[in-house]
Amino acid sequence: MRRAQSSLEFAIVIFAIIAALLAMQVYIRRGLQGKMRSSADELSLQQYDPGKMSSDITTTQQSDITTTSVTTEDDECYTTTTANTINFQTESRSGTESIASEK
Repeated sequence: MRRAQSSLEFAIVIFAIIAALLAMQVYIRRGLQGKMRSSADELSLQQYDPGKMSSDITTTQQSDITTTSVTTEDDECYTTTTANTINFQTESRSGTESIASEK
C-alpha cells in the first residue's frame, strides 16, 4: 500500500512539472519573439508577416562625406591614397505599422 502511494505522489509531481512547463511555454515564446523583434528593429531590418501586418514607413538618410585622394610617384611607381571622412550621418524613420485582425 505504501509503495503505491509513493508511485502516485511521484506521478503527481511529474504531472505538475509538465503542466507548469506547458503553461509557461506561451510566455517564453512571446518573450523570445519580442526580443528578436527588438533586435531586428535595432538593426533597422524590416521584418513582418505580410499576411498579418501593414506598414507605411519612410526612411531618410543624410550624410556629409569628404573624400581626399593623394597620388605620389616613387621610382616610376604611382601610389594613390584615398581617405573618406564622415562629418555627420543621420537616419530617421517615420510612418505607421499595424497588425491586422485575425480572420
